[in-house]
Amino acid sequence: MPSLTVSIIIPACDAEATLPRTLQSLLQQTESAWEAIIVSDDRRDYAAFLASKGLSDPRFRFASTGLNRSGCHNARNVGFDLVKGDYVTQLDADDTLTPSRLAELVPLAKSFGAAADNLKMIDEDTEEFIGTVLGDTADMTLLTLQDFMTLNAPLVPLIRHDHCLPRVPGVEFSEDVIANIQLIDRIGLLPVTASSSYIYRIRQGSIANSASSNEKFERGYSDYIDRLDQGDGFGVKPENRVIACEGLIAKRALNRAYIDAQTHNPELTFQEFVKKAVGSRQ
Repeated sequence: MPSLTVSIIIPACDAEATLPRTLQSLLQQTESAWEAIIVSDDRRDYAAFLASKGLSDPRFRFASTGLNRSGCHNARNVGFDLVKGDYVTQLDADDTLTPSRLAELVPLAKSFGAAADNLKMIDEDTEEFIGTVLGDTADMTLLTLQDFMTLNAPLVPLIRHDHCLPRVPGVEFSEDVIANIQLIDRIGLLPVTASSSYIYRIRQGSIANSASSNEKFERGYSDYIDRLDQGDGFGVKPENRVIACEGLIAKRALNRAYIDAQTHNPELTFQEFVKKAVGSRQ
């Protein structure tokens, strides 16, 4: 058996309906040298649950926060403490990967310190294609921090172990944004493939797509802006604090505009709003 290459941290909370599909996408990877650390954040025994579904593999490892809904940032940190791989990445319990993802990203992460893909968004209920994080592109992109701050969809990097940091305690909303700011601050440029190998499934009612999320993102953005401007700056370089702060101010303004638009159209999704807002500026 090849030496372990990639550790994949999967927080699991009320995940019975989707976790088997997520793990099947791991079992289909062309790169077999991986481990999946499934971290229960609802006190459920996912090892027993998966076994009851006929899903077992020696590469599956199981852990628990010992809590109920303590947050993805906490669950990821529990998993982070257990990783054995040379590379680390995350996978949400309702998302999937294409079979070539690990094989494509490991060589890039080896060279650059981390790598991501042109993440694809689809509607969980309808399977409708929503878009990709970079849009249509034929070539790999080397993303600067300034470029990253203009994105309105997530990136899920695969990170070489020496560049990994745990998630910042208390940062739950847009935790991936803060983590990626810190990452790009460390490595300089983040390569992003033209291919879409992470399938991000958007589900209404999730933490980022619920009626209460707008207010929580408003508070989160404001707290992060203050921390970048007057606090520890999440440990990033002074020049990158300025770039990150300006980017978060723009994200907060977009969130506020979306809140206002929703008062006139309650059915409007954030993705639909962003498409219209971007289109109106082009």
